[in-house]
This record gives sequence, structure tokens and C-alpha cells, in this order.
Amino acid sequence: MIKLLIYDLDGTLIDSRLDIAYAVNWTLKELGRGPLPVEQVSSFVGNGVKNLMQQALKASSPSSLPPLERSIKLFRRRYGEHLLDQTRLYPSVKKVLEFFKDLNQAVVTNKPEDFTREILRGLGIDSYFGRVIGGDQGFPKKPAPEPVLELLGHFEVRPEETLLIGDSQTDVETARNAGVKTVAVTYGFGKRSELESAQPDILLNDLEELTRCPLLKK
Repeated sequence: MIKLLIYDLDGTLIDSRLDIAYAVNWTLKELGRGPLPVEQVSSFVGNGVKNLMQQALKASSPSSLPPLERSIKLFRRRYGEHLLDQTRLYPSVKKVLEFFKDLNQAVVTNKPEDFTREILRGLGIDSYFGRVIGGDQGFPKKPAPEPVLELLGHFEVRPEETLLIGDSQTDVETARNAGVKTVAVTYGFGKRSELESAQPDILLNDLEELTRCPLLKK
């Protein structure tokens, strides 16, 4: 019986691609570089701000890279001021969180904690989560298992009682590394073909399908 649901954030609970892309492209402009397509920026999301900006800088001007730390500071400042301009919950998210409100629910993301908590509050879903772990809280980033293992201890549940829901290969690998079951959603930032090749336990086209999952029958 599943007792703990762990959700990824970007591409799973929230569609944040526009706000992230706008902040990245504002940063590139400040550095004298041209913009990148939204979909290309979205493909860089999932492994933390440092990786996001590394990939964006390489894509915008591979022959001449500015100092990475400056680009990170610029991005964080701009994104922090505009992280709820266009970001929205995916359809069914609020309904699913409410449906499972009697279970333990948590968020594990490589996004910084301050951004994560501000978004959850701003979108009115922060109260559903008993624990939120961001990418800057001292744990190795996903796909390392440590954040998930921390939650298992916090909620006193076993791996077989836990389900991790995400939209990327990284999330599937994280679940596998921690020994928990995994659900991959196809509507997020990850490519369906990559998700299928990662072989999650369950593949969903809509998060609402989770309410009918045999593993989660009440």
C-alpha cells in the first residue's frame, strides 16, 4: 500500500517553461547574446540553475562563455522577480492533491528551495505538502537518492510504500536509485520516447489518471 507520494515540480506540478525561458533570455541579453527558443530552454530544465545556465550559455555562444557565476546571479535575480508571471498548475493537479490529501505528500526538486516555496504558495498548493526539498538544501541533486531517502525517514515509510511522480529520465533514475516505484507523466518537459526508454513503473498522459492507479486504491 502506498503511503507517500513524492512529486517533482517543473514539468510535473507546474508549467513554468515561459517564466524560466524569459529569465534565461533576459540574462543572455544582459550578457550581449541572442535569445533561445522556449522549447530549447525547457530541455535544459531539471538539473538545477547551474546546469541550466551552463547549457544556455553554450547554446547561445559556444565559442565564448562569460563567467558562469555572473550569469547565475543575473538569472536568479530576474527569475525571482517574475517566477509567477506565466507559471500555472497543470490541469488536474489541484484535484489530485486534494484527492490524496490523507496520504503523505512531498516535493523533491532540483530547483532552489526559495523559488519552490514561493511558487507553491503563490499557486495555493503549499498546504498539501508535509515536506519540500529543494536543490540547494545540502543533499546531492537528483538523480541521487538522498533527498528521497531523507523523506522515507521523515515520514517513516518503506521504499515499497512510496511513489515518485516526475516528467523526466532524471526522476525515473532517482526513484530507481532510491528503490521506490515511479510514475512518469508525458505532458511535461521530458520527451515521451525518453520516458518510455527509461521504463517507469507507470506512464500517465494526465495526472488525474493517478487517482485510478491500482497501486493507490483507497
